[in-house]
Order: sequence, then structure tokens, then C-alpha cells
Amino acid sequence: MAKRKVKQAGRKVATDAAGRSLASSKAAVARVNGTWTLDSLVKNVLMEGYGGLGDMSLHDFLMKHFKETFGVKNASLAVFVEDPTYYVADESVLGRITSSSPYMEFMRKYESHSTMRMGLYRLHNKGIYSLRQWADAADNVRNIGVQVRGKLNTALGSAGHTGGPRRNVDALGGELVEDAYDSVFYAAWGYVARSGECSKKWLWTGMSYLMPGEQPRLWSEAQADAPYDPEEPWEGDEVPGVCGKLVLAVLFSRGGWPHMLFDAEKAHRERVDSLTGHNNACDAYIRKENVRVWHIVKRRIDECFEGEGVVHPFLVIGTSGSGKSSAMGPFLLNRLLHYQSERLEAVVYFVKGEAYLFHREEKRVVHYRSQVCAVSRIKYMISIGVEGYIIFDIGEGSRGMEGLPRAWGIVLIASPDMKDFHEFKARQPCTLPIYINCYEDVEFKAVLAWEGRRQLSSNQINWNSVNLRNYWEVVRKRIHMVGPLPRYVLGSEECYRCRVIDVKAALSRALNGRAEHYAYLLSHPDKWHMDGTTNMMKLVRAQSGCPEEARNEAVCTYVRGRILEEAMEDFAKRELRRDVLVSFKKRCVSTLEASGLQAFMIGSVVTEVMRHLKYLPREGETERSRSSVLCRPAARGRVPTTFHSFSSADTPVEMVAECLYKPAEKNFPVVGGFFLVDAVGEGVSFPEGAEAPTQTIVLLQVTRARNQRTTTSKVRRLRERLAASFSNWREMESSLSYEIIYVQHANSAAIATRQRCDRSGTVSDLASERFWGGVDQFRVKLEAPIAKLLLQEIYDAKITEDVAAIVRDLRGVNITAVAGADSE
Repeated sequence: MAKRKVKQAGRKVATDAAGRSLASSKAAVARVNGTWTLDSLVKNVLMEGYGGLGDMSLHDFLMKHFKETFGVKNASLAVFVEDPTYYVADESVLGRITSSSPYMEFMRKYESHSTMRMGLYRLHNKGIYSLRQWADAADNVRNIGVQVRGKLNTALGSAGHTGGPRRNVDALGGELVEDAYDSVFYAAWGYVARSGECSKKWLWTGMSYLMPGEQPRLWSEAQADAPYDPEEPWEGDEVPGVCGKLVLAVLFSRGGWPHMLFDAEKAHRERVDSLTGHNNACDAYIRKENVRVWHIVKRRIDECFEGEGVVHPFLVIGTSGSGKSSAMGPFLLNRLLHYQSERLEAVVYFVKGEAYLFHREEKRVVHYRSQVCAVSRIKYMISIGVEGYIIFDIGEGSRGMEGLPRAWGIVLIASPDMKDFHEFKARQPCTLPIYINCYEDVEFKAVLAWEGRRQLSSNQINWNSVNLRNYWEVVRKRIHMVGPLPRYVLGSEECYRCRVIDVKAALSRALNGRAEHYAYLLSHPDKWHMDGTTNMMKLVRAQSGCPEEARNEAVCTYVRGRILEEAMEDFAKRELRRDVLVSFKKRCVSTLEASGLQAFMIGSVVTEVMRHLKYLPREGETERSRSSVLCRPAARGRVPTTFHSFSSADTPVEMVAECLYKPAEKNFPVVGGFFLVDAVGEGVSFPEGAEAPTQTIVLLQVTRARNQRTTTSKVRRLRERLAASFSNWREMESSLSYEIIYVQHANSAAIATRQRCDRSGTVSDLASERFWGGVDQFRVKLEAPIAKLLLQEIYDAKITEDVAAIVRDLRGVNITAVAGADSE
């Protein structure tokens, strides 16, 4: 206790001395003609208004405002604020004093005074004593807060300095951008989440806003890094603190973003170029893919500041038109400004040949119209020990990134077809790529819901005019034609039409005599490199880790279908030419590779398949409990006679018997094809009271996998796609019998048990489970007798001595790569 009293007494003496100094400085503040001059002392400027702050005692304060001292010890009020509990032991009395308006006003001034005193101390350490010296050195002074800087700049204006409160802040032409820092730092957040409690009118999505200044709850590192699965489209993740499954976060700034040069007013005046009519210029749609990038960047920054890592530039690469500039850049900038360590003092954003320098401590932004000048400023800051980070958006007008200093971390945002980033990577071989996948369907739906809600809240539309399902149909058809690229899919009709023209032109140029080459690339995406076919491809991340890997795929179903059509035509022409030049054995192998599901259009082959077909029984059943409808030789439609390929963009047609249907999409759920038969198999059961089914839909899936389990979400999507593609599906769905046949390669491990349907955690799980439970399951392996018959029927010839050799060759054929396989 004695030591504590000595310490408090010492603090009191020091504070009282400071108070007397303040009193004397008040008298010393002399202005010329009532204003400041360039020769005025920064001390007088900063201490103005704080005179006598340390003179009042605790007793004087209590008597003035409470008319009693409450029996507490007396001390300087400046000393009291350092440790109030030492002087007032009664909590109720202490609370009454510290919560009073006079005390809080004193604390505000006291904290402001402390800020000014610390700023003055730092200025004196740098040899700055007058406003003239401050005017010359302002932009080169670090660790000076925005309050100190503002007060000094105001005094400069009062002193008649030609710069006024100085917009031009340095010799390199940097200009202060008012409110830009706050517009990014305090940008507001919103969520779009998927929930069964939300209405179908809003595509099962709900929207919520965070309070101003509240930081978002986003996907964890594990969730963000979950591998992309084309067979199981993502539908959101459960994030603590978010109601429903988070699909999209939205970061919106009233002042705009660097890529729009912080001109929000101009952006709002321009013609709206979006499908919904909502002006989303200031909205940054933050996807899980964007959050994944931040986790990687933040981890490396943490390691560098902890002394465990080295600076590595990053290349964030995504398909052109996928929303990188409008989302990735603003999100990274916002997160860097909120980064927890004070060691990160500056962030620079390069865009369109210009740059914005964000000073974190002073909370101000300096704009450089010349990229070269900005780089010079960065190099100077590095020379005086400033640590910072660079975001470089490679696009129109952005050049010279190879000249960026290496002492700061760098993130370059680019498209895979840009030559400049290849040059940068050649100069800095330690550069690490981060690949961004394109939009998922559910993310497009979330954007539509967000924009609809925003229009509703701003009275642009009324409740009755909300029709997101119509918008989604438009988006779905656009995705079919140009791919999942928001710039075109969510853009105006004119923007979309121009892209369609570009895609078709790219196809015409690329497929001129080279269709089979691109058909090969469809199944070998690792071989599809940049070759001038940008409008035909999209980038897909193939492997996480360090370094990451990515592949190019056909950007849309339309492109994929055109490539396959052209390739098939070229193949047929070439086969006609070479029939007399190749051996019978080679033609047999080639034919079986190309046949796939079309084998079910040959009667004798179907009959042979039935001999090898195995039923996968339910619990309590045996392999003899059911038989396939294909075992009924007289059934109409047992052997389809026509073939029909369909896609999501096609006009719905009537489903009929005797036709084999094959989806054009690569990731069509659950099945690779199907056909309708006017009969049912033996042992088929149906619910009590329901009419007996008279037709069977035979689902086909070619697979090499030992297990072909599915999920309730895939089953739900299968039913939705069938309803969207066939005009009579709704009326016939409940009256059908269902069976699925898994067609396996001869060398595959046989599927031995019924394939289950796992829950996806949605409200439709029960209905999907009930549907899947009614599907009879069978499997067949393409053994030698089936292969032999297929080849005989195709070539109308008897296979004799070559049968064994041909079958051995066929065992090496990757059946899952031919038409009808789920992987292709």
C-alpha cells in the first residue's frame, strides 16, 4: 500500500506540473491579427482549448457539480481518472460520479488532450516545431493521428497557406480523397441465406442486415476450402450467428469502391445495366470463394509478422466476367483495413492505371493519378520502415506490375488469359496462384433475391411485381448459352446478346477442322491450355494446397454440345474414309468406346443384358424378389427406337415411350439417361389404395465406382429437372414405376448392395427419401457375351477367332468416358 501511495503521489505531482504548464501555455498562445501564422508553434496550435484542464481538484469538481465531497480523499482530477477506485471505495458513489455528464465531458476533453500531447511529443522528436515545418513535412510524417493532423491542417488554412487545408499532400501529386477511408472501413454488411422457412417467391432465401460497424460472420477456413463437387452443387453452409445456410454476404458502401474511382454519384447516374434493373454499383457480392482467398492471404500475413514466413505475392485468377474486380478487390481491401495488427500501416489499391494509398492510423486516403508516382511513394515509405500491402487489379489501363516493390505483400487479381501476369510471375517465380471457381446456381438465386429485396425497400417495385422465378428462368437459360458468368448472365439483354455473338464466333473459329481436338480436351481438361478460346472455357480449381492447380472446361452446356456434335460429324466422315484401311479388331474397339447408352437401342443386346442383370434387394428381400421391366419381351418401349438429347435451355417436350433420353449437361443429377416403357416389372409394389402403375421409367447410369450412393438433394434436383424438361411429367410422376440400372465396366468391382440415399439436411429430405425408396435397383457388368453381341449387331458380322483378343482389349476401355457416363 505504501508503494502504491508513493506511485500515486508521483503521478499527482507530474500531472499537476503538466496542468501548470498548460495554464502558462494558454497565456502564451499569441495570434497575429486573431489568426495563426506559418511561424506559430505547433505546441500552441495543439494545446489550444485545454488550458486549466489539470488545475481542478477532485473536491472542487464534486462541490461544483454534486455540492458534496462524499468523504473521499482529495487529489487532482487528472490523477483521479487514472485510478478512481483508489479514491472512492463505495461502488454506488463511484458509479454516480463516473456516469455523470460533467465527468464524461471532462473525460472526453482529457482523452483528446492526451492525443494532442502524444502527437506533440512525436512531432518534437522529428524536429517539427512550427506550422511552416509541418507544411513541408506533413505527408512524410508517420504515426500522427487524424485528430492531430486535422487540427494542424486547419491552422495551416487559417495561416493563409496556399494549399489551404491542403488537398495536394505531396510533391508526387497525391490528393486527399474525402470520406474514402470511412466508406470502405465502415461499409455495411448483409447476408443472404437459404432456409426452408423462406417462401418459394424468394427462391427459398432470406436476407438480413448487420448493425453499422458490426463485423460479419463468414465461412470458416475449412468450409471455404471444401473441394468443388460438380455432382453435388453447393447450397450454402451453416455459419454460427447466421440464420439458415449462408449463401452470399454483401458488402455495400455509400461512397463506392476503388474500381469505380470512388465516384458513387456518377455510378448511380449511369444507365442501369442489369437484368433486374437494380443499380448494384456499390454492392460487392462476397462469395465463399472470396473468403477462401482472404483466409490464405491472412495466414501468410500472420506468418510474416510473427517471423515465421516470407513475403510471397499471390495471383488471384478467375474466369473473365466472374465478378473479381467488383467483389474480390473491395473485400480484400475491407479486410486488410480491419486487420488486427497495427504493424500493417498502409494498403495500396492499384486500378485502371491509378492508385489509392490507405493510411490505417490516420484513416485517410491519398489518390495518385499516376501509377509510377504511387510506386515512388511506396518505395519511400519502405525506406523509412513502413509495412504495407498491395492490391493490384490487372485490367484496362493497369500495366507495369513487374515494377512493384517486393518488400510488401502483393495480391494481383487477374483473368487466366492476361499476358501481363505471366510476365510478373516470370520475374517473381515465388508467386503463388489462388484459383476462384465460377458462380453456383444458388449464388445467382441469392443475388436475385438480394436485388429484389433492395428494390422493394427503396420502393422501386411493389410486392405484387416481385417475380424472381421468372428472372431465374432467364438466368438459367443464359447460363446454358454463355456459362455461369454474372457480368453477362445478370447483365442487360444487350450485354448478354453481345456475349452470345462472341461465344458463337469463338466456336466457329476454333472448331474449323479441329472439333475432335476440343472433344478430346473435354475429357482431358488438364491439356486445355490458353489458345485463344477464352470465350469457350471456364476455369475450375482442381486441387487446393500449395501450389494450387486448375483446369479449363467448356464454359457452358451449349459450347460442350456444339463441340461434341462437330466432333461426331468429323468422326463419322473419317470412319467412312478409313473403313478399308484399318483392321476389323480396331474398328470393334473404337465402336464400343463410342456406343455408351445407345447399346440399349439394340434388341439382342438388351436381351443379353437381361441375362446378366442382378437385382439389388431392399432389406428383407432377395435377388429374386423383383425383376426388371426389360425382362418382358413384348413390352412397348422395352428397346428404344429413337434418341433425344435435351438441355435445361430447351422448350419442354412430352415424354414418350420408345425414345432414349440423354441430358446434354455434364453434371445432370443421379442418371446418365433414361427411357419410358409401357409395362411394369414383376414384384413391383405400390402404396395401399393407389392405382397400379402401368408404365416404368428405366434410369441408366454408367459407372466404374463400386459404390454409387446418392443424396436427397441430388434426387430432388433430378425430379425438378424432369419436371422442367417434360411437359407431362407432373401428371405422370406419381403413377410411374421406377427402376435404375447401374452399367459397370467389365473390370469394375461389382456393386453388391442397394445404393443408399444420404440426407442433405434440407426440408425436402423426407420426400426425396420416400421417392428413392420406391426405385428398384439393378446392376449389370459389360461382360464378354454382351460386348460380342454388340459388335456383331453393329457390324452385321460373326466374330470368331478374334473374340478373345477383342474382349481383352475392351477390358482396358474406360467405359465411363463414353457417352452416357456420369463423369462425361
